[in-house]
Amino acid sequence: MNTRTRCLAILDILQKQRQVKVNELAEAFHTSEMTIRRDLNLLTQQYNITRTHGGAMLAQDSVVRMISFDDAKIEHKEAKEMIAQKAAELVEQRQRIFIDSGSTTRHMINYITDDMRNVIVTNNLTVAGVALQHRNLSVIMLGGEMLHVANCSSGIVAEEQIARYQLDIAFLGAAAVGTDGKVYDGYSPEARLKGTIFEVSKKIVLMVDSSKFNCYDLHEFGSLKQVDVVITDSGIDKDGLNLLNKNKVEVIIAR
Repeated sequence: MNTRTRCLAILDILQKQRQVKVNELAEAFHTSEMTIRRDLNLLTQQYNITRTHGGAMLAQDSVVRMISFDDAKIEHKEAKEMIAQKAAELVEQRQRIFIDSGSTTRHMINYITDDMRNVIVTNNLTVAGVALQHRNLSVIMLGGEMLHVANCSSGIVAEEQIARYQLDIAFLGAAAVGTDGKVYDGYSPEARLKGTIFEVSKKIVLMVDSSKFNCYDLHEFGSLKQVDVVITDSGIDKDGLNLLNKNKVEVIIAR
């Protein structure tokens, strides 16, 4: 089992048990305690996890909603693919486009056709790699600290870099859309990066499957009032649609 897969599994255990012990994890994953300590040190740098004597724990009121970046484990995959395809239809020639590292947004690069001539800005290695296969696309990969489990960059360097750009359209994902009209992410550096993108993009497209509505996560990064278009799937309920209509957001249902 590689580091990324093991870290995802440890996060899942933490969310269920609230705390873990190094020796128990080492036994469960058939690896050394030193390896588990390195995993926990990595996770504490990226999530709201506190190291304890012999293990780690989540704060009492903390929630980590970790999206799996393993394609085989992504939930609502069919809906996400339809949303990604619909998002690609909004792309016009010669636009400066930002695509973030979400499990929905990163798939839209697969639907951008070879005839398109655009500048793709991203913080996700997978998006950058696929975009580079298109001869007519220019690709800018944001620098900064890399988040291992998501293959993306974040932090001060990425924020300062994106703040110098002017974007025509940005495609963003979210961990949650609350009934308060706010959009949330579970990881604070990515939330800050997305907040910066609101300031530099002429148009914001939020790509969220229906399961993300009427719930919350750790870090607010924007409001539906700042969003121009929401692309979701047909599973969205009446309350979700009313929330989008109340905030005067254009809604596209991917079918």
